[in-house]
Amino acid sequence: MSTSSEPFDEETCPWDRADDAKLVRSVTEEAGRIALSYFARDCHAWDKSPNNPVSEADMAVDEFLRTTLMQNRTGYGWLSEETEDHPERLRCGRLWVVDPIDGTRSFLENGEDWGISVALVQDQKPILAAFYAPVKDAFYFAEQGRGATKNGLNINVSGQSDLTVARMMGDPGAFKSEKIWPEPWPKTMHTEQANSIALRICQIADGQFDCCVTLRPKNDWDVAAADLILAEAGGQLTTGTGRSLLFNRKRPLHDHIVASTPELRSAIMDRVEPALAAWRHVAA
Repeated sequence: MSTSSEPFDEETCPWDRADDAKLVRSVTEEAGRIALSYFARDCHAWDKSPNNPVSEADMAVDEFLRTTLMQNRTGYGWLSEETEDHPERLRCGRLWVVDPIDGTRSFLENGEDWGISVALVQDQKPILAAFYAPVKDAFYFAEQGRGATKNGLNINVSGQSDLTVARMMGDPGAFKSEKIWPEPWPKTMHTEQANSIALRICQIADGQFDCCVTLRPKNDWDVAAADLILAEAGGQLTTGTGRSLLFNRKRPLHDHIVASTPELRSAIMDRVEPALAAWRHVAA
């Protein structure tokens, strides 16, 4: 939990939400241009840990976002995948949560499933969010209580209610495993993979897909922006146990992610809950 003792006081803040919204839009667009300057070129990359690549493009975008956002908003906190975490952020009522390039592997393979994720979190919930996938020419934006857009046009989830014909974002092979899923998924359900978890969720927000399930842990920077974009488009994002996500905690990690249209929620949880129960039984 955050160690901030009182809710953020917007009345005493020198910047209103409209100012912050303009800043989020402009810096995310510029970050996309910076990333594209490295794209499909001989970009230096290395592994931060096994099977976890990072590149000079990630670091350049991170430096630009951190410098620009923090210089323009003194007093706000900072949390990014590519910056060392500091406990001072826990005392900040407002916090920038950034993934400079979500989907680095796709970026390095000259793919299109990557983007820049920027969220402003207030009192552990995102209030502004942008996700920009430059190669797809897709700029998603959301403001708490004001809906979500893609390239300036309002978006909404599909409203799909039938899991047998739903479009699931995720590894097709994983959903066929009887070891993982005691309750099987419909064989007719369409599944498709994308490297970026934020992009997967945004594509549910705009109705291209209907749901996304991952039982692998995700960090704040992976999902903060996408969480608000999906919510403002009428979708739902929780952990596999049905809890809403809280951000800017001491450990900025979420055990699993379930994102969907509201109408699919029950059928999805009928499969996720037994899977998690089986995992807990094995672990015990």
